[in-house]
Amino acid sequence: MDFVKTRKDHIKWNIQRNPTDITINRTVKTRVGGGFDEVESNPGPFTVRIYQVSTTETKETNGVIGAKQTNDSWSMLADHEADLKSGTNVEDRFEVSGYGHFVITAVRPQIVMNEIVGYQADLERVG
Repeated sequence: MDFVKTRKDHIKWNIQRNPTDITINRTVKTRVGGGFDEVESNPGPFTVRIYQVSTTETKETNGVIGAKQTNDSWSMLADHEADLKSGTNVEDRFEVSGYGHFVITAVRPQIVMNEIVGYQADLERVG
């Protein structure tokens, strides 16, 4: 039995229960001299499954510019072909009609027999 193919098929089947098409707006910061240069790109589109992990209440953060409401109780499942990134030098964000604006805060590859078969990502909904 091919466990890698089986797991990839399971992930695709799960995504198809409630699919959402997204195109990522990616900003990568690279060090240039004494500062940073920002490069933007748009990987995708990808078909993913977005789901709510818990019913945590929305948090409000007050900053210098104004207030921001966030909710980090969302996650995403993507297949092995998705190009998802998170980290201190990269920001992946996307918009979903009916749900709002999301930022990817963590990406965990799903690995079977040393091969990536999919990704789970933590999301923060920003409003």
